Amino acid sequence: MTKSRLQYTCQSCGHTSPKWLGRCPSCGEWNSFVEEVIGEPRAGAPAPPALPVAVTEVATMAEPRLATGLHELDRVLGGGLVPGSLVLIGGDPGIGKCVAGDTRVLDPTTGEYLPIVEFEHKERFVASLDESTYQGSPRQVVAFHAQGVKPIISVTTRLGRTLRCTPNHPVLTPDGWMSVGELAPGSRVATLRALPFFGNDPMKEHEVKAIAYFLSDGSAASACTVTTALPEIEADLAWLARMFGLQLRVYSKRRGRAKGFRFVRPRGERAEARKRLAAALRRVREESKLSWTKWAKMAGVSYSLLHLWQRGECAPGEVELQRLAHGVRVALDELSPDSRADADMRTGLARFLESVGLRYKTASAKAIPQCIFRLPRHQLSPFLKVLFSCDGSIYVTRQGQPGVSYSTISRKLAEDVQHLLLRFGLVAKLRTKHMQVSGRPYQAYELQLLGISTVRRFLSEIDIWGREKAKAQFARLPRPRVSSTQSDTIPTGPEFWQHLKDVTGGVPFRKISARAGVTVLNRRLDRPLTWSTVAALAAAFPSPHLSKLANGDIYWDEIQAIAPAGSADVYDLSILSSHNFVANDVIVHNSTLLLEACRHLAGAGGLVLYVSGEESVIQIKLRADRLRVATPNLLLLAENNLSAILDACERARPQVVVIDSIQTIYKPDLPSAPGSVGQVRECTADLMRLAKGRNMSVLIVGHVTKEGQLAGPRVLEHIVDTVLYFEGDRHHAYRIVRATKNRFGSTNEIGVFEMRPDGLREVPNPSAAFLSERAAEAPGSVVVCAMEGTRPLLVEVQALVTPTVFGMPRRTAAGVDYNRMVVLLAVLEKRAGLHLSSHDVYVSVAGGVTVDEPAVDLGVAAAVASSLRDRPVDAAVVAIGEVGLAGEVRVVPQLEKRAAEAARMGFQRCIVPKPAAELDVSAIELVPVGHIGEALAHLIP
Repeated sequence: MTKSRLQYTCQSCGHTSPKWLGRCPSCGEWNSFVEEVIGEPRAGAPAPPALPVAVTEVATMAEPRLATGLHELDRVLGGGLVPGSLVLIGGDPGIGKCVAGDTRVLDPTTGEYLPIVEFEHKERFVASLDESTYQGSPRQVVAFHAQGVKPIISVTTRLGRTLRCTPNHPVLTPDGWMSVGELAPGSRVATLRALPFFGNDPMKEHEVKAIAYFLSDGSAASACTVTTALPEIEADLAWLARMFGLQLRVYSKRRGRAKGFRFVRPRGERAEARKRLAAALRRVREESKLSWTKWAKMAGVSYSLLHLWQRGECAPGEVELQRLAHGVRVALDELSPDSRADADMRTGLARFLESVGLRYKTASAKAIPQCIFRLPRHQLSPFLKVLFSCDGSIYVTRQGQPGVSYSTISRKLAEDVQHLLLRFGLVAKLRTKHMQVSGRPYQAYELQLLGISTVRRFLSEIDIWGREKAKAQFARLPRPRVSSTQSDTIPTGPEFWQHLKDVTGGVPFRKISARAGVTVLNRRLDRPLTWSTVAALAAAFPSPHLSKLANGDIYWDEIQAIAPAGSADVYDLSILSSHNFVANDVIVHNSTLLLEACRHLAGAGGLVLYVSGEESVIQIKLRADRLRVATPNLLLLAENNLSAILDACERARPQVVVIDSIQTIYKPDLPSAPGSVGQVRECTADLMRLAKGRNMSVLIVGHVTKEGQLAGPRVLEHIVDTVLYFEGDRHHAYRIVRATKNRFGSTNEIGVFEMRPDGLREVPNPSAAFLSERAAEAPGSVVVCAMEGTRPLLVEVQALVTPTVFGMPRRTAAGVDYNRMVVLLAVLEKRAGLHLSSHDVYVSVAGGVTVDEPAVDLGVAAAVASSLRDRPVDAAVVAIGEVGLAGEVRVVPQLEKRAAEAARMGFQRCIVPKPAAELDVSAIELVPVGHIGEALAHLIP
């Protein structure tokens, strides 16, 4: 059977194309092409003919719905999962788990080290950890999530790395993934000991070294100078000057052996260049037969300056030279642009430094340009050699401890160098040094590489000029027996020692030590082991777990400080086949609602299959352990191939199947990539056939775009039975599940959850949660009762009214309909006599909830009036009612249920429309009103 393929057909004229076209070449219509699958989607035996069945012969299900165990989710679904239904759940995978915008992430395919905000507009890769092997590898970014402004904390580690993130952002610890807000100083977190990823964008050797010199001992202000005392650097600077066509002027320093080297043009070169440029100007003027005055006018330049240029007394700038060429309509080369560059006051070196952002940089503001991060390995090594030769040192302490250091007063530069060393497998510690220089406080940042094996590797990979005495002293040190330092340790615990006991057969530690060639003591069971000790144990007693610990790329760093860092714009990434990436050289994690539902469904005796196309089975298990999900009825499968998934469903026959996520699943017989329109549509159609044919409930997770819409074709939402949106408000801990389509229930219900460190927890009393932080006796605050499906929900409407400082007053609404708010302001001005035309008005619903029904009109109007008059509304009053254009207060549905909810929450009075005065609600006083003015009189005496 032929393999299926994709074809694009114009809906206007029928023209076909193997690829999508914006405009049809046949009829000229724009955006008229639709994707079609040509050929049989799946190969195999022909399906048996479908026979109709009488309705009386169809068996009735004993249990029409499956309870998920989450009452809030069951409410939205209409009472639980319907067997055979297909449910689509859309939501950001990393809701609330974000890092600050200045967090830098490595793109291992290009070598670029970029702020996370740069990952929004371009498809990139990140370095990610494979949790089954602890090895780092490139992974593709499939989604970028801008989560708005959130409170963040700053986490500082012993190696000096800093991570600014939301408190609930998970990091990898010896006990699994944990939120940083749960950790304390002394906790161990996973970082990478090596990031062996380099760029493939080489530069000229002299340009690479120029950047290195002017990042260290150089100054590129009015003149380009470098200060050094090393003869090797002096010779290298002479070569560098020749490569830029310059000369070196040497200046002796008053103190010490250091000399200053200034890069200057050869004497007379600038004057000769000006003469060549002047000759070119005169030649072009003669050929064009224009006067100098006419040429200056046509080019839009000063005649007096043109007079000086043609006499060779100075040179025009680049823009002026282009204007001159355009004025007489000649090519720019006719005016000798090379001579203009030579005649410029700036040297070629100064122009180059300006192009990479190093010109006029102060020492504390220096940072490595992105072009350096993109360098291949063989060019990055000499770059670091220059840096360390200028601002670094090699030494051996009195105790015989060798080390390499690098010092700078720019923290950004120190962090950049620390990251580049990691690419060579060199783990450096960044520390801050406070001192006094000339009586003034001085702060420097020092990188340290400690240990004989580390220093030997540094000298082999990078090296350093000078320091011959220290190098000779280091060469005399004995070669260490093991390659680890005491700072490079691996945490242990009961599980580690039990595993060691299992693989060794329970022999005494004395025999373990003898066979491995290391010392392992019984009294050290509560202490970590050095990396070299674990490596020796893994070699002597092979096992996947010990091999992972010994040969993995994880360096277990230690948290030194955790402190609040205010609020910032935060972001997150979704990673293909993984849920972690390396940010600021720390490993961070980025679907919890479905695991909770799976726990309840499997615990009730049903068989649940959880399929993940983004995580490994071990990753899901770690998250399940954090949520205390442990039942044999929950089956895990890490698979992207839809054929394998369908086969697993046929064999296991689960009641519920979870697909996380549809954008990572692919059909092997379709040529397009996972996540494409065709793949998403066809995979969903096959899952629908599975659900209907085998009476399984299938839950599909879909990515959400930054606009808040489900990614993929709109037909996806038409195929499924139910569409749920998992909405994460950017500023609050509450999450809302809302149905936008439901064939088996209402679309008006919502489920409210709270994000906690141990996962999502139901909010059984949303009214109490949304009112928990209400400020008593605050002007502009009114409680209203909105209906979400069958549930009455008390929320706080806040308003702020201030005199405007602009010609046009501002109107802002959050959580309520903007147009409806504008209408209410007009009613207040016309019918209640409130002068709002000269005031800015801001209205918001506290807690991040959106209410869009007319019943909140009275509360919005009362909040605006309260803020304008600066008088608080009685905290024990609830306002319910629609406000018409004539100012009348109109009745709203289910008033009795709303009033009962207000009474249950302890409110004493309820302002309601007059027709509701006959309601039988004994626990609360009903105050009927007929007009907005009458309502305000009761609410704001």
